[in-house]
Parts: sequence; structure tokens; C-alpha cells
Amino acid sequence: MNPGTIFLTFATTLLTSAAAISAEGPVVWADTTCDYVIIQLPEGNPDEAFGLYKSKTKLMPKVVDIVVFDILAAFDVEVTEKASGQKYSLFHWANGKSRETLVRHSPVQCASRYKKE
Repeated sequence: MNPGTIFLTFATTLLTSAAAISAEGPVVWADTTCDYVIIQLPEGNPDEAFGLYKSKTKLMPKVVDIVVFDILAAFDVEVTEKASGQKYSLFHWANGKSRETLVRHSPVQCASRYKKE
């Protein structure tokens, strides 16, 4: 077999089989009126220190829950609450520098976005 073909096959296999990278972080904001949560992401990129997620069901993690999830998941994210093992299905909406920025830019139907802290 041609060495170029072997390399191309290896590279294609490597790119299409990206492994999940597990991460954990605390839920720092949750609004049950709109089913959105903000999770503090692992240190590394200060411009994306927090993630805004929409719960796909009425069941969603609570503030101070520590959740474990695949940091590389693009949109559909399954998180597991670390203490109880409860699983939640979320949709990744956005990342931001701060919790306050994401709360301020959360959907208008989120009642707690208007609370003064």
C-alpha cells in the first residue's frame, strides 16, 4: 500500500473519531421560567468562561449543582449531576466572559434576567 494512502486513511480516521473530553463545572444561574441555565466552564479561555444552555425538558439542573459533560459537544449536550447521577439534556446556546453578560443576553421570557443583584 502506498505510504500516502496509509497517511490519508490514518488522518481521516483520526479526524472523524474525535474523543469526548469530560469536564465539570457548577451551575451558577438557572431560570425555570424559560428553562435556561449557565454553567461555569473549565479554566482555559477567559473569553468563554461561562456557557448558556437551554433545557430540552422541564427537568433541569439547579444552581450549585456540579455537572459533568462533554466539553466538545457542539449543540446537544447531555450533562450528569455529579452527586446524584441525574442526567439532563441541554442545548448549548452561547458562551461568554461572565455570568452577568449571559444573563443580560438571555431570552426575554427569562424572568430572573430583570432582577437586580
